[in-house]
Amino acid sequence: MHASRHRATSRLTTFAAFTALALTGCGGTTEGPAATPAPVPATATATAPTTPAAPAAENPFAGTKRFVTTDRAWTEGGLTKLSVRSAEKKVNTRFDTWEIVPGTGEFVTVTLAKDARVLLTVPIRGDDTPGTSGGEPLPTSQTEFVTLLTQLDPGTREGAGFDLSFDGEGRVTKVQSLYKP
Repeated sequence: MHASRHRATSRLTTFAAFTALALTGCGGTTEGPAATPAPVPATATATAPTTPAAPAAENPFAGTKRFVTTDRAWTEGGLTKLSVRSAEKKVNTRFDTWEIVPGTGEFVTVTLAKDARVLLTVPIRGDDTPGTSGGEPLPTSQTEFVTLLTQLDPGTREGAGFDLSFDGEGRVTKVQSLYKP
């Protein structure tokens, strides 16, 4: 009897640990430890087309995931572009939300792939979507994303964070805003 309780407790503890990792976004990322965001080289851009064998110095974002803040978005030559810099996200346990710690240094330009997914939460998408919570990421077009980001007041835009996923050529394949009530 004692051994079966011990196994059940052990399984429950393991499940709780994995759940905590999944909910906090910890573990198995290519970003490095959460406490030390990877710096973005001031000269780096992910806009130049490269070959798959391009050196990492020419294409620092290729195949990575980054958490960033942005100061602007625009469309140029049929492509959506973002000016970004690395940032850090921390769990604010007091309010069960995220705290965004902006990075320092210069912003760099990244380009979204033509088929990149854009998922937005409050405050980027606004709070007027009936039947959904503000933290639920909803898909939107790249054009709408540029419009919404451009219309935000500077304080809200500066406090917004985004998870970006990059393909092997350094193009953004997924943008997801971080929920902030």
